[in-house]
Amino acid sequence: MVSIDDIPAKVRWEIATEAANSQSIAFDMLVRQIIGDKIDEIWNAIMMEGGKESMALAISLGLPASNAVEIDNTLSVISAIILGPELKGEVLESNDNLVIGRTNDCPMLNAHRNIRYEPTTGTPAHCQAFCQSAVESLNPMYKMRYTKRMCTGDPHCEYIIELMK
Repeated sequence: MVSIDDIPAKVRWEIATEAANSQSIAFDMLVRQIIGDKIDEIWNAIMMEGGKESMALAISLGLPASNAVEIDNTLSVISAIILGPELKGEVLESNDNLVIGRTNDCPMLNAHRNIRYEPTTGTPAHCQAFCQSAVESLNPMYKMRYTKRMCTGDPHCEYIIELMK
């Protein structure tokens, strides 16, 4: 007899995040049919609230967030936990006050593409609300903004985490 313990943790994680990503797409598609693009406001509110929980998660995992580099690393860990281990990116420039980063592979966007649901609408477009809220939650002295987004047609996402002036 097979038990859950026989399935490697990485495989369980991949299955769980793929299922969660697919469920959010299905939810978006169905609710969008009923209320139209008003769902975008709802998603943004949900994602902003989710981002606010990042500090509690960071504390529970012992993840630091005292400067831009630590915030970026902590956000990357939290995002990979939520979206899946295939979330891949790189840091282009960094110091204590600034990180410029790039995301090259996004599991949420991939889930949309796999079912041929237009990625410029729905869940992937709302990750910006999550990430901005998460950065502010992790350290209110910092802010985040996107300069490129894959879900709007760019080849990758680029973002800036910086100390507020």
